[in-house]
Order: sequence, then structure tokens, then C-alpha cells
Amino acid sequence: MVTITASLVTSAGSPPPVQIVIGDVPSGAEYVATGNTGGGSSWGVPGGTGVGDGGQVVLVDNRSALNTPVTYSVVVQGVTYSAPPVTVLHSGKAVLQSLDGQTSVDFVWLSNSLPREPQINVATFNVPGRRRPPVRFAPGGDGGGELLIRADHANNDAIWDLLHSGRPVLVRTDGTMRDWPAVELILLTSAPSRLWEAVEGGQLSTQRVWSLGFLFVDDPEPSRALSAWTWDDFDEAATVSFPTWNDFDALFASSTWDEFDTTEWGQYQ
Repeated sequence: MVTITASLVTSAGSPPPVQIVIGDVPSGAEYVATGNTGGGSSWGVPGGTGVGDGGQVVLVDNRSALNTPVTYSVVVQGVTYSAPPVTVLHSGKAVLQSLDGQTSVDFVWLSNSLPREPQINVATFNVPGRRRPPVRFAPGGDGGGELLIRADHANNDAIWDLLHSGRPVLVRTDGTMRDWPAVELILLTSAPSRLWEAVEGGQLSTQRVWSLGFLFVDDPEPSRALSAWTWDDFDEAATVSFPTWNDFDALFASSTWDEFDTTEWGQYQ
């Protein structure tokens, strides 16, 4: 029977990613893994669609909802299997984040009534002599809107990194921020900013207010699986805990390769 577990990788950054381990997927069977909250938000796990080979599938989700129980499920041959809920704890209620999770921005979400504008994909044509125009109908789009946020000096630098990357940005929340989903993917289209006009202790604040124009977009690489660790992390762990192969063999003598693949290398650094 297919199995699925989900656990936090607490030593792999903040907010920590979740490691999902799916076992015994029949060879040739398609699997689809998703995360969801009790509040109705759901999202696809990066690389979470594939075909089993009879072995173990290890996925890493760095776009989970924050501070709320999340249930990870996998559908195999029409049957849904679910792991016990996990909660990604974070000191803030929302973050902006790069797709790979390497850049994360804590911010204060300011009130601007969260304007949105859907894309209306219809066109009308004025024809002389006709009282009503002919119309070209097409399905509408999600469009976009504007976020108004405030960030401190360090997080402002991270926002610049996100803007310069030219890539979509994740917005992760706890699912209680107005009518915003717990996990959303946007493309920033404009980003004017200004210093926060506040005086504390006689000094001007270095916090900055950003008006982020955006469009809702899909994941450009939905099949790309992420990893919580790199070979550089393994090498760093090796220098601390198992500098020789004999040390490695002694430490992992009773382990399998499946266990090796899910090892949290940060605990050895």
C-alpha cells in the first residue's frame, strides 16, 4: 500500500521547508501530491506529479502555508493517501519568497483595501448601422492587483533581490489575511517605494513602504522537484561528523539508501 509522511526540515532555513516521503508507488503509476489547509487553500507540491518506479519518492515543499495545520496528500490510481498534518511555524504571518526558497522576506501587510482587477478577455466592434456591436468572447483571466507592504532595511535588500531575479514570487500566509489564499504565486510588474515617514528616538526610520503591482501566474516549472540540501551541505556535514569514510560507515552502518536520501544534513553541521 502507498504510504506518505510529512515532516519539517527545521535546520534548512526559515520558514522551514517540509519533506514529503511517498513510499511504494507502483511502477508505472502516476502520482499527484498536494498540500492543503482546513481553510480551503491548496497548492501543488514542487515536482509532485510523476510516475512511480516501485520505490521511494522524496519531495520538498518550500511554499507551504504558515502557522496553520497542513495536510499533504497523494493521489495514486484514483486513491487518496494523506499524511498527518504538520505546521510550519514562523514568527510572522506572511512572507514573500523566491521559488527556490533561498530568498525570504518578512514584511508588514498594510491596508490599501487590496485592490484587484480580473482580466476581461472580450472585445467589441463598432459597426455602422448596427445598434449593438458584434462581440468576440473569450474566457477571462485572474488578472492582478496591488499589495502595500512595509519592510525593514534588511528585508528591503531581499525585496530588491526578488525584483532583480525576474522570476515569479511566492506569497505565503496563514490563510487569514483578508480574502487572500494561504499560498499564491504572483509576478511583480511594478514596485514603487518610499521611506516610512515615522520618527523614533529623533531618527528617521529606515523602513520602506512598497506598492507592489502584480499579476497572478502559474508555476513556470511545476515538474521541478526541490531539495532541502545540496552536496555542499553534505560536504560541510562530513567535515564535522564523519571526516573519513570509516567514520561515515560507522555512523550510517544500519541505514538504507532511502534513509540516506531523507537525512537532515543540517543536524550534523
